[in-house]
Amino acid sequence: GGGSAACPAGDLGAALGRANLLVGGAMEDADFAAAPFGLRYRYLAGAVPTGGPCASCATGCTVNGADCSNAAGCEWWGCWQWDQEPPGRYVANNITADEAAGAVPMFTYYVWLAASGYNEGMAEVTALSDGAVAQAYLADWRFFQQTIAASTSGPVIVHLEPDFWGYGEQAAADPEAIPAAVAAAGAAECAAEPDTMGGFARCMVDVARAEAPNALLGFHASAWGAGYDAYLDNGPGFDRTAHADTTAAWLAALGAGAADLLVVEQSDRDAGFNGRWWDATNATLPDFTMALSWTSRVAGDLGLPLLWWQVPYGHVGLEDICDRYQDNRVDYFFDHPEEYAAAGALGIAFGAGAGCMTTPATDDGWFVMRASTYLAGPGTPLCGP
Repeated sequence: GGGSAACPAGDLGAALGRANLLVGGAMEDADFAAAPFGLRYRYLAGAVPTGGPCASCATGCTVNGADCSNAAGCEWWGCWQWDQEPPGRYVANNITADEAAGAVPMFTYYVWLAASGYNEGMAEVTALSDGAVAQAYLADWRFFQQTIAASTSGPVIVHLEPDFWGYGEQAAADPEAIPAAVAAAGAAECAAEPDTMGGFARCMVDVARAEAPNALLGFHASAWGAGYDAYLDNGPGFDRTAHADTTAAWLAALGAGAADLLVVEQSDRDAGFNGRWWDATNATLPDFTMALSWTSRVAGDLGLPLLWWQVPYGHVGLEDICDRYQDNRVDYFFDHPEEYAAAGALGIAFGAGAGCMTTPATDDGWFVMRASTYLAGPGTPLCGP
């Protein structure tokens, strides 16, 4: 994990064969095909099967008592395809398609919430001590890594559990103080890891390194994990640098420094929906300079490149109704990509964080137009000029 102190994003970009900022997101096939995007991400979310990963989706596979055949539907990502195909083809097929389009495949693995009982927040942290839950989860995580390795020898970005680590940071100042059933999960690679949240996180890395050396792992840094939300105007007494250092130290104790990159976000909703605007003139907090400085500090402390994720798609020409909410983050990026590069970004992945948010299919073509224009140009060198 990590890169050179001078330019971790450049080091990882070189390993990917990319010299410029990666631009992409989560979008429909038609929009993805409209420009030469550098990455595409998809969520893997939902519960895990009873008794571990299934051998067949058509028969004998159940999740929370429900059958996983196509007739019934399935919560498990492993059966998000025709049930006559073997489990995992959803991931494998999309890796193949993304690579054929010249993009780096990316998956956000967001499974712990459902696997632990669908109770968001501190209940997720408490559930770490349940050996049966930990065992089922890590078995699914292993199957995911095996699916990646069987699908390609090329790089696949894997984003680990957004929000979960932030809840852990809120629960305790040290991830080693949070109990977790690592030994009970029975992963041979993790025999030396302690029964703590840190041990659990490092176990995920250990399993991934053993099963899929081509997976590029990225823990998620939550701007609100260290108490205050660093993306808000918290008043003149707020020390944003110290907040970033605290966040980075917690992630380092977790084991995030052994990953390949750090994933950060801006907002999971369009600003026209939740009112969380950033000032594009950078004159009044909250603004973009504030967010870029916080994320750059966290990533710099860890020696990792940044990947911006799930950045809202809205633009200011919309009318603030379902599927068409305003935001200024698309335009800010395409107007100032050099600021992201200078702050240590490997790339940016746009995406709608909930239903009713703006997407490229509902924005009158604005995102595709801006992205196509940008990607037809020379691009933005990683780490800046």
